[in-house]
Amino acid sequence: MGDGQWWAVSLTEAVGNNKPLSVVCEGEELVLFRNAAGRAFALEDRCPHRRVPLSPGVLTPGGLQCPYHGWTFDGASGVCREIPNLHADERVPSRHAARAFLVAEADGFIHVWRGSGAPTGVLPSAAYRPIGREYSGSAVVNIVHGTYLETMLDGPECLLAFPGVTITDFFLGDPRREGEHLVLDRGGVWKGKGIGPAFVRDHPLVLRTRVPLAGGAIFVELLTAAEVPLVTIFIASTANRRGTTSLNWRGFRHAHHAPGAPFAWRLRRTAGRAPFEVLPEVKGKSIAALRVAPSLELATSRMRQGAECRGEHNE
Repeated sequence: MGDGQWWAVSLTEAVGNNKPLSVVCEGEELVLFRNAAGRAFALEDRCPHRRVPLSPGVLTPGGLQCPYHGWTFDGASGVCREIPNLHADERVPSRHAARAFLVAEADGFIHVWRGSGAPTGVLPSAAYRPIGREYSGSAVVNIVHGTYLETMLDGPECLLAFPGVTITDFFLGDPRREGEHLVLDRGGVWKGKGIGPAFVRDHPLVLRTRVPLAGGAIFVELLTAAEVPLVTIFIASTANRRGTTSLNWRGFRHAHHAPGAPFAWRLRRTAGRAPFEVLPEVKGKSIAALRVAPSLELATSRMRQGAECRGEHNE
């Protein structure tokens, strides 16, 4: 069994069969596109001929055509199917192939497998099961991927916002490992309801963040104190270039009643407006001011999981 990881790299609707899409996964540039039948493919975003990007190219019945010299590459295999200046009886050398990646499309996301051997495990989005209307988006934020994951534990208010809700710095217990995620609960309060968060003893809301021990699948839930879900978000994160992080997300509002919710929260629901925001810009001053606390357990848990995986491979 080889080493590898599934990554959710794009929203399904972002990839059409009329234009390729350039994405970055763990610092590696990829190009996503569809054939006429709607099947999605992923290639390295570099032509093996002159190493120019393939993403500005043209989609043809034969695959993706490089914009520079017109070489055409098959989406499934990466094999070069056509070189314009070759005669009809000449064969394209097999070495002229773009690197192809396995693709799986599910739950509103396009996933790619990066690694050796056959893919293993479930897709990152498998646990995301929307009900009703969804809200989605994409962004590249100016923060290193590892720091983004840590901040989701230490200070999610720097990365997310729930209109009408204040996320407090009060932890409702210690971080705990659940499957492939480290999970932390913190208190939340309705804005305009009672005294300030620093003095709140009873928290009517819970913000639960699930940060992956491997990969980039982040789950966020806003719940009542009785564990009734109000909002669920899945954020697919990965390292982009130059210390930035790519984000693709989908989320939805549950139909459950929110006791004590202010008028603004109820109005947004009636108007069909999104109950959350994934912030496209991260303020460095806010990140720097965070106390490093729950994320210390994230580093320890990752090391433990790495040791467990190596033990499995050595069996």
